[in-house]
Amino acid sequence: MSQWTVPEYRRIRDFLSAQLEAGELVPGDRIPTERELVERFGVAHMTVRHAVDGLVRDGLLARRRGSGTFVVRTRATARSINRLQSFTQDVGESAAGAKVITLRECAPTPEVSEHLEMSGKGQVVELTRLRTIDGSPASINRVWLPVRICPDLINQDMTDRSLYDYLAETGLTPHHAEQRLFASSAEKWQSDLLDVPVGTALLGSERVTRDAGNIVIEYALSWSRPDLSVWVEMTS
Repeated sequence: MSQWTVPEYRRIRDFLSAQLEAGELVPGDRIPTERELVERFGVAHMTVRHAVDGLVRDGLLARRRGSGTFVVRTRATARSINRLQSFTQDVGESAAGAKVITLRECAPTPEVSEHLEMSGKGQVVELTRLRTIDGSPASINRVWLPVRICPDLINQDMTDRSLYDYLAETGLTPHHAEQRLFASSAEKWQSDLLDVPVGTALLGSERVTRDAGNIVIEYALSWSRPDLSVWVEMTS
């Protein structure tokens, strides 16, 4: 496409995107003001807002009332819900991170036991982690797995490590899953981890994962920041 046919807002968006990709703007930096961009590109204020709005929707920028617009992350992020894969596979190994909040062996609650289809008094491993993208908080993931299928998980360092990769190493391969999406409001503990105000709307998900033999191997809950987009592929 020749330069004179590129919409003005696209020129501004591409300019800012290039600065993000080159590391000239990094998380925490304030981008040029609306007036500065108007003067630089010789466009209307509305055009600048349109360009910046797109980067805000992509989760790259965030507006702070009275302070300006700041860089949140340097690459657009999205998670797929139509493919069974790990967070690391979704966002890329170089960008994905995980901080362990809790890793313990415990008795399952009735709800967890039901989802895992556990009939006896078996124990579960509960793993809660803060997932990050380029070091910025993205989601909280809490999973329960029967101890009988992963007895050594409690001894593993799951910092910045894919759970599905670990399971594959032990011979467990997730095959299919059922997942439910829901909206929730950030509680205090979630707001502290995700760096959002209490009451912020979060995208929640609940997933039951099975192996090729239809045996449940994982029950998971996650809560994602509202600027982490979800990708759904639909066919007719």
